[in-house]
Amino acid sequence: MTKDTKTYHPKSRAEFGLDSKAYLAMRNYISKDFLWAAEHFSKLAGEIEDKHKGRSIFNIEHRAYVMNSILSSVAFLEAAINELFQDAHDNHESYIKNLDEQLLTKMSDVWDVTEHDNKKNSSILEKYQIALVLADKKKFETGENPYQDTKLVIRIRNELTHYKPMDLSEKSKHKLDEILKGKNFLPNKLMEGSGNNFFLTMLWARAVQNGALNQSKFLRMNFLVE
Repeated sequence: MTKDTKTYHPKSRAEFGLDSKAYLAMRNYISKDFLWAAEHFSKLAGEIEDKHKGRSIFNIEHRAYVMNSILSSVAFLEAAINELFQDAHDNHESYIKNLDEQLLTKMSDVWDVTEHDNKKNSSILEKYQIALVLADKKKFETGENPYQDTKLVIRIRNELTHYKPMDLSEKSKHKLDEILKGKNFLPNKLMEGSGNNFFLTMLWARAVQNGALNQSKFLRMNFLVE
């Protein structure tokens, strides 16, 4: 977890029954932790797939790695944009010192009437789009990449986070089947020949969680370049 420190000198702590000595506060950032976790779980899942030979098997360890890599990838995306807006709101210069003061004021004002104190939650992609608009930059085209692939990653994350049991066979169709097939992901070696539905087979594939990780980093990088 990335931390930043700042020393505070309260004007009056006596009213709280405390002494007037300075105290040290540490600002905590978590986006890099999520990114590290996503990459770590991706690596572990890949090692299991690379070693596998023979018939299809159920491997809960592999599933845990894939699932948590996807969850951490999306968590990284949201934490990164939240940190940017919150620093602007709090006038904390760790990540924003090179941004224009007028832009920071606009970001702070928007954050104050939306997310601050949990007033209203915007979607992850909405936050990136809002930041680009405030900076007088071109928004991501919603019908193109990286927006579309990032939207898919978030949908897969949502399928996991809000999972509901479903009856699916090899011939059944899941709402994300066609979208995933269009991405030409490499098959999940552990599930090949298992007779499972395409979505359930691909959901646990290293290729899918690698795609989630890479797309999250790609959108974040494109956002910074914009």
